[in-house]
Amino acid sequence: MLHNINLSFKEEMERRGDHATKYVVIHHSEVVSRHTAKDVHQWHLNKGWAGCGYHFFIDKDGEIFEARPVWAVGAHMHGYNKESVGICFEGDFNKEQMNKKQEDAAVMLVALLSLSYDNAKVVRQCDLSKEKAGPGANFPFEDFCQKVETCKSWMKSLSGSEVYQRMMDAVKA
Repeated sequence: MLHNINLSFKEEMERRGDHATKYVVIHHSEVVSRHTAKDVHQWHLNKGWAGCGYHFFIDKDGEIFEARPVWAVGAHMHGYNKESVGICFEGDFNKEQMNKKQEDAAVMLVALLSLSYDNAKVVRQCDLSKEKAGPGANFPFEDFCQKVETCKSWMKSLSGSEVYQRMMDAVKA
């Protein structure tokens, strides 16, 4: 389920405007112990940043939280923030494995985002910056992308239906 938690940011966010969304960038929080999108927001505030830099946070229970509105420029991938949507997974995938609930929620979200933004490319943080290692060595990226493609095919089969339109509207809201 998608939750909007209405975080308060230290500064006004810039609209992404006409920038084409080319990427959906996958990150992990690099923390094994349980934490929330609000915790990540506070960590980013404590670093002197405006607030949570990710658009979405997916917890270990498979709940999805909109941390930063998708219309806003992110603060998750230097050099790519205006043309990407950032997703952070709860966990450290160098030390643990993603569970099925989290993966299922992520597959659905990433498929919707990819379809909503003209098949934006799904990438790992490390694909855009050799200085970063996210989302960790244990993140099953190839398998995950295959599941996203399967989900996108299923969603495309619904194209034109009321269900499909509601899904697309929910992501872009």
